[in-house]
Amino acid sequence: MKLKKTMKWVLALSFVTSPLLYSGQGTAKAAEINSIPNTTRYFKNYDNSFLSVSGYASFGVHDRSQYIDTPYYRQVKTEREFLQAIVDAQAGNVKVIEVAKDLNFGWKNLNLSADEAKKYRFITKYRDPMYGFTNPKLAASGVSQLKIDGVDGLTIFSKKGKTIRSAELNLQRSANDIVIRNLNFDGMWQWDDTGKHKEVGWTFIKINGANNVWIDHSKFTLGADGLIDTENGGSNITISWSQFGLPANEHPAEDSDIYQTIQFMEQKYAAGELNSDSVYYNMRNGGATKEEIMAYAAYHSKVHLTGSGDKDYVDYVSGSGLNYKDGNQRIRLTLAYNTYTNVGQRVPMIRQGTGHAYNLYLDNSTHYDILEKVAAIAEFGTDQLSRALNARNGASVAADTSVFNDINEPITGAEIQGLDTGYMEAPWDTLFHSAYNRNLIVNSRVTNQYGSYTGSSWDNNGENLFTKGFTWYDKSTIGNWAWSSHIVGSENMSKMNPPTEPFSFEYRDDEKLPYTYNVLPLNSVVPTVTEYAGANKVNLSPIGWLKTTYSSKGNN
Repeated sequence: MKLKKTMKWVLALSFVTSPLLYSGQGTAKAAEINSIPNTTRYFKNYDNSFLSVSGYASFGVHDRSQYIDTPYYRQVKTEREFLQAIVDAQAGNVKVIEVAKDLNFGWKNLNLSADEAKKYRFITKYRDPMYGFTNPKLAASGVSQLKIDGVDGLTIFSKKGKTIRSAELNLQRSANDIVIRNLNFDGMWQWDDTGKHKEVGWTFIKINGANNVWIDHSKFTLGADGLIDTENGGSNITISWSQFGLPANEHPAEDSDIYQTIQFMEQKYAAGELNSDSVYYNMRNGGATKEEIMAYAAYHSKVHLTGSGDKDYVDYVSGSGLNYKDGNQRIRLTLAYNTYTNVGQRVPMIRQGTGHAYNLYLDNSTHYDILEKVAAIAEFGTDQLSRALNARNGASVAADTSVFNDINEPITGAEIQGLDTGYMEAPWDTLFHSAYNRNLIVNSRVTNQYGSYTGSSWDNNGENLFTKGFTWYDKSTIGNWAWSSHIVGSENMSKMNPPTEPFSFEYRDDEKLPYTYNVLPLNSVVPTVTEYAGANKVNLSPIGWLKTTYSSKGNN
């Protein structure tokens, strides 16, 4: 977009040369707040110490460099070697899995014998798409779900950024202290010709109740559903230095999922097998080329679902009295130093829990360029959302020193949940009606179709470009930050028998973020995270990848 590109240059120059902050209308205004209340942060330029685990995961993941050259270290080069390493990790005999070759865990590709399927019962066939396959690569390989449970302490990494393909890693509640580093994740996407992204729930990583999880320096392309989702009360999670999504590209690699699936759709279109119910048909019939549709397809709708259901408002207690700690109030998520390219929403979306983000770079510009360029894609393409923070059901989500480029709604939702119940079923729409949702962006920059702004979402009494997609109630949360909330009396409530009266909440505005954190200066966020976020972006030895703490100048 020519206007936007010009504005970006102007904004970059103004940030370097002027202390003034600009609203969408171009009026100068000083920031009212430039830090998140009850936090301690340190500004510093990038050095080796940024490799250290940060955020909530720092409380529960451990260095495993001591396992080098021991039987607890397992290098794998085949899918079956990986599966056997998981079996041995469940027995406590493997603590490190080094992925030395690309692995394809598609169910058909694995072709397990009956005995192997029994031995490796933690990996199963993922259900097929509701309307069939449009990606011939996935039709040939299939898709699997690989559950990691009964594992306490495991690092899965690659020295050279190898790829895990066509499997969801599902981290169960009995998994603890899990580290995943320097891996590519691919092969979980196909064209959804309905445009609704509801055909199948393929997700790269699902933290299904696991605790103390660090996902770092990895790359996630496109998934049919989420990229990394958290359910059933997963806690102490950090996702750092990782790359999400793809830039729009009219000429992707011929072995890529986008190229393969659009070629498949083009053959159906040429054969007259599509009709006006087909998004692809309408785009092509309206004048879009297949190459332009390939560029449009490089978009991921839903990124980080965190808390999968309103019903998970408390832990589940079984009839025998066993407490399954799966309530959303336990969720603690940190997003740090990540890039997000052409994504729709949920960066992150959190129900009840707590999210903290810093030094993120979100950029949807190449997707909006293709929407602007091709009228038929703009008319029939449903992938037009560009949202980020979304706190729900009394959650708190704060972002610090981040850049939002062509993100039209950096904050979405409503201050009070009762104003945003369109997708909530009874009785949860009533029970959470009075919950205050806390969203905050500080010391950050947004540039989009409405203009440019640098500052905080609390500036100008909450009326600025950060809150374009947000509905205020009485603005009582402005200047009143709470890192978490508590449903009054929830200790005596049952998940299976919820109350009939709306919840009352206590907001913990005296609570402090329990860790300190380092942030890059705002003007260095884009170049630094672009250079270092993703798989195979830094060169470490195996012992280096197994560490969790690094000195500023140490050898790794």
